[in-house]
Amino acid sequence: MHLRSVFSGLAILAVIAGCESSTDPFIGVGGGGGGSLTAADASGDWSITLTRNSSLPCSGALANGSVIPAHISVSNDGTLTNLSTWRNPVSGAVQTSLSGSVNLSTGALNLTFGTASGAMELIPGTMSSAGTITGATVTDPAPGFGQAFGTNGCQYTATGTKVG
Repeated sequence: MHLRSVFSGLAILAVIAGCESSTDPFIGVGGGGGGSLTAADASGDWSITLTRNSSLPCSGALANGSVIPAHISVSNDGTLTNLSTWRNPVSGAVQTSLSGSVNLSTGALNLTFGTASGAMELIPGTMSSAGTITGATVTDPAPGFGQAFGTNGCQYTATGTKVG
């Protein structure tokens, strides 16, 4: 009678373990955080490359292939901290107005690159724990802001790589 209960319990445990899909090592209890990436994965130095697309006129905007270096500092709830900065690819000046969030469960990314005259927005995009940003579009100007670079608006496809 006891042997049957032990085997039944082991069978149930084997089925649960076989269906386990969390990133935690033991049935979702106590381990790596359960998300697709951590705040530490998302934080660091990133290089974001812009490729113009033809959806907006792009007069005097950033050149095709421009690279935006960014230092992203993410809190445990996924919001960017005030330590996040980006470097203007035209002037080289460090801008302290980088804001937004990273959904640590899905990697969904929303960044706003602010300047004295306007802002660009990176949305949607996906950040991975492997150190990449894919599927992103940067729009200049961001909704509700003036244009950061050029006139007539511009959109870019953006990819990113964690460099430090």
